[in-house]
Amino acid sequence: MRIVDLAVDRKITVTMITLIVILGGLIAFTKLGLDMLPDVEFPMVSVVTVYGGASPEDIESIVTKPIEQAISSVSGVKGVVSTTVEGMSMIAVEFESGSNLDFAAQDLRDQLAMFADFLPDDIQTPLVMKFDMSALPLLFYGVTSEERPLNELAEYMDETAGYRLERIEGVASVIVQSPEVREIQVEIDQHALETSGITLDQVIQMIGFENLNMPAGRIVEDHMDYLVRTRAEFASLREIEDLVVGISPTGNPIKLRQIAKVKDTVSDLRTEMRVQSKPGVMMIVTKQSGANTVQVANAVKAELAELQQVLPEDIEMHIGMDMSASVKLTVNSTGRTALLGGVLAMLMIYFFLRNIRPTIAVGVAIPVSIIVTFIPLYAVGYTLNLLTLGGLALGIGMLVDNAIVVIENVFRHLEEGKSRKEAARLGASEVGMAITASTLTTLAVFLPMAMGSGTAGQLVRGLALSISFSLLASLFVSLTMVPMIASVFFKPRSKVDYTLKADKSWIVRLRAVYTAALTVVLQHRWKTLGAATALFIISMALIPVVGTEFMPEMDQAMLMMKIKLPVGSALEETDQAVRQVEKIALSEDAVQTVIVSNGVNEEDRGQSGDMANAGSHEGMIMLAMKPKSERSLSTTSIGEKIRGEIPAMRDVTIQSIDFGAAMGGGGADVEIQVFGKDFKVLEEISKEVAAIIADIEGVTDIKSSMEEAKPEYHIALNREEINRMGLVSGQVANTIKASTLGQVATRYRFAGDETNVRIKFQEDQRNSIRDIGQIKLTTPMKTQIPLAQVASITREEGPVKIVRDNQSRVVLVSASILDRDLGSVMEEIIEILKPIQATLPDGYFVEYGGQYEQMIDTFITLGQALALAILLVFMVMASQFESLIHPLVIMVTIPLALIGVVIGFLISGVTISLTSFIGFILLTGIVVNNGIVLVDYINQLRRKGIEATAAIIEAGSTRLRPVLITALTTIFGMLPMVLDSSEGAEMRAPMAITVIGGLTAATFLTLFVVPSLYSLLADAGIRRAQRKQLKNV
Repeated sequence: MRIVDLAVDRKITVTMITLIVILGGLIAFTKLGLDMLPDVEFPMVSVVTVYGGASPEDIESIVTKPIEQAISSVSGVKGVVSTTVEGMSMIAVEFESGSNLDFAAQDLRDQLAMFADFLPDDIQTPLVMKFDMSALPLLFYGVTSEERPLNELAEYMDETAGYRLERIEGVASVIVQSPEVREIQVEIDQHALETSGITLDQVIQMIGFENLNMPAGRIVEDHMDYLVRTRAEFASLREIEDLVVGISPTGNPIKLRQIAKVKDTVSDLRTEMRVQSKPGVMMIVTKQSGANTVQVANAVKAELAELQQVLPEDIEMHIGMDMSASVKLTVNSTGRTALLGGVLAMLMIYFFLRNIRPTIAVGVAIPVSIIVTFIPLYAVGYTLNLLTLGGLALGIGMLVDNAIVVIENVFRHLEEGKSRKEAARLGASEVGMAITASTLTTLAVFLPMAMGSGTAGQLVRGLALSISFSLLASLFVSLTMVPMIASVFFKPRSKVDYTLKADKSWIVRLRAVYTAALTVVLQHRWKTLGAATALFIISMALIPVVGTEFMPEMDQAMLMMKIKLPVGSALEETDQAVRQVEKIALSEDAVQTVIVSNGVNEEDRGQSGDMANAGSHEGMIMLAMKPKSERSLSTTSIGEKIRGEIPAMRDVTIQSIDFGAAMGGGGADVEIQVFGKDFKVLEEISKEVAAIIADIEGVTDIKSSMEEAKPEYHIALNREEINRMGLVSGQVANTIKASTLGQVATRYRFAGDETNVRIKFQEDQRNSIRDIGQIKLTTPMKTQIPLAQVASITREEGPVKIVRDNQSRVVLVSASILDRDLGSVMEEIIEILKPIQATLPDGYFVEYGGQYEQMIDTFITLGQALALAILLVFMVMASQFESLIHPLVIMVTIPLALIGVVIGFLISGVTISLTSFIGFILLTGIVVNNGIVLVDYINQLRRKGIEATAAIIEAGSTRLRPVLITALTTIFGMLPMVLDSSEGAEMRAPMAITVIGGLTAATFLTLFVVPSLYSLLADAGIRRAQRKQLKNV
């Protein structure tokens, strides 16, 4: 091969080229981003609409349904799921895979802009946001102060820390969230208002009209162009108090302070936040897409360290979440396992070859191959993350295979007495095409994975590409560096001196044992194939025992617990229950920081998604854990321990939330979707479903999206009476809203900040339903009548949350799973719910979503990738052997590998999941290599005229060592991934166990089953040839 000739003849040139490539790889490494997971683009866009004070049913009717109809007409929309709660509509729009989300989001904005006139006037403009994994929090801090009010603390942190941190390269935004929001409240004294003869609407209008900053055109004067503005803005609260809002019957001006109190305060509290049991605010730092997580976080923490030197002593900062810490620990542990795997692979090589020089040559090939891999990874825009690094760690054992084949062939020529240069040239050239074909066979497996679509495709693409790039790099190194090193570094000796020490001892005896065993096996070929088939059938039958799940449960550094009281419970009652859990959590040694969020904040709920509380009856506790190495229990076990220590509380439920699923939108473990129209019927069905699945072992934390009905007061207006009084219903409704909820009349601007000026009645005049009934309405005749005269007030109940899927109402019954696999639990649930499904009313039906739906979709995607991979492997081998029969013989190794995979799963307790499925696809490309080596040499011997059985025995004996070396180096290279228990091990171990189990079984069985099948086919070919010869005679 020309590339080999170049490597041997022009050593300095090849060395310089290699150094240039290494330098390029090191430069690319410094520029690669560092993340926990790859930037997966979910084809999701959210539309969040706030309508303060409105009930879920009202918002569903006048906001959610119309917006859904408008959205559904946008091109590329695949599905629409909405959640409507008090004061807010949240719609998740799923687009077809591969859609450009920037264009999709703009299409939604354009469609909603045309539809805006059909929405209520006092509704906030719908906010369209695309789902971006990179926008998830990088750092999360809880900030407390002993002296400052929370709104002032939030403002201070925003103006100091926020301003400085957002200037750091790679920081996207800094958001400071506070339960307290500054607000100028004008509390109207209803009795004084009645006496003055002024209406509430007049007060609202006067305040709005007197606070102006309006453009008034422009003029040209003295050759200068001037803008003209009319300004009459409030400069102080005193100005607001002295504002004339009307004229008394005697002609005297009525100032606002005569009928109201003006307060610089905070908005009505419906939420509370605590950090380490102290009132606090939260500061969230997000990074830009593609930025290096660790570098950005280090820069932020360095800036905060400087800032803390000048912060007032009363301000304390507590880390709530540090994504960079998890990334560093995961990357370090992955790198550690890869390094250990490389060392073990080298030890295995030395164990077989008993020569330090080739071992060093292989030891050089491994890091060079990895460094070269960084160049294409950077070129295609990938980051170093759990999957790309996992791919490199998995590939360590495979990287040495090409080098081993080259080195062993070089040895053979040295044994024949050739010079180092000639041996290196011939040794590498003879096997050059073979290792190229073997590499292409392995790469063929990863092509379907790299081309996969959807979430699973995006996740595995980085792993597939990193392994593919590393294998191509190892091929380049094996055909250039290895022969060049061999021509210089390997010590020439005579054939006798150069015989490997291993050949003088155990390897010779092992070959003798194997040859004897293979001879016996070839005498009982059908029994051998029958036994292998029986093992395969048994392993297939054991697959249901193994169990299935979407993703292995990872030990997160964050634990979230939701505390729920009966719907309608006051915030104070919720807080009492939350404090019980908070106290226990604070006493747990493994917990670093405890952050509490009670109630609901409509300003932030759109950002928090499924993690937000549904109302004042819910509280959330976020526990930041110490690093995994500093605690003895997993995050899940700590959560169960805390729950076990909580005293019994009546009507209080405590649920654990999967932080990863909540942030990434993965859904609950179990999600049963009940579709229908009528709320009462849906409620009955969902309650029955929840009661039935509660008896299933392992099912915990059952909840329904249709919780207990929330108590409401319905004010039914008597239109006839209202019209008789000269009023209209809209005017009455606005008066009621302004009197209770309040109405923002204008915004107070000071020092660059804007604050709402809200008008409402004094608290003691609006805190009971009787007060509401006494709200005065002013008729056109200037008479005042109580609201109760034109309306009836009744106590009703309404849903807390309304979920719709593709414009149909649905109730979600969700649950978590403990100590069981997802597949077996869902199989039991589906079976036990069949009688209910058969008796559902017309128009009502049940579907299954959540992690189960994602698991099924992922398995289908990966199953298609596996089928295509097997086809591509067959096509590559058919081209290599110029035969359709021999590739089929070799591919028997794939079902043989499945036997070892199942055994490995049963021993280790690993389930079939996304990661283990990827491991099996990877295994498909590895196990055929041993068969290729064996069958190729058998064919070479038969072409020399050796009889089939003799050729099989000789080939098996000769290729025993390279087969064992390549298999064991791969196995030992991946062994640290199995034994490791540090961060990220949950994702790496299933892949490694799959490969190790499958390769172990396939290697052993290949040495006997493939020769038996080859022998049978050879005999059949001979018989066909004899019959053809007789026929011709």
